[in-house]
Amino acid sequence: MNRARFQKRVRLLTPAQFDRAFKQGRRLHQGPMSAVVASNTLDHARLGFALGKKHAKRAVQRNRLKRLLRERFRLHQQGLQAVDLVVFLRAALPDLPGAEVDAVDRLWNKLSSTCAKS
Repeated sequence: MNRARFQKRVRLLTPAQFDRAFKQGRRLHQGPMSAVVASNTLDHARLGFALGKKHAKRAVQRNRLKRLLRERFRLHQQGLQAVDLVVFLRAALPDLPGAEVDAVDRLWNKLSSTCAKS
């Protein structure tokens, strides 16, 4: 059975978990996207999203971003330290074909180099 799944235990679910990540975490910026990285006491990384309507007005765009980020996380979660990641938008994404994919790729490259297991 494939172990690279996006299970409930690897998600940030409660407001308290998000608050702790935003208060204790370090921010990484890459283009219109940003992430907060905070260490956790678990033995695995967790992922959460804070994608509002202000910068991604259409639900289709927000859902696509979440799908792309979940897939990157799912495929690379074994190589990450025990951290909480919260991804959010700082600015609107350009209305170009593939803009979401490009933004996610650039942010993920930065995150994976920062949070890689030693």
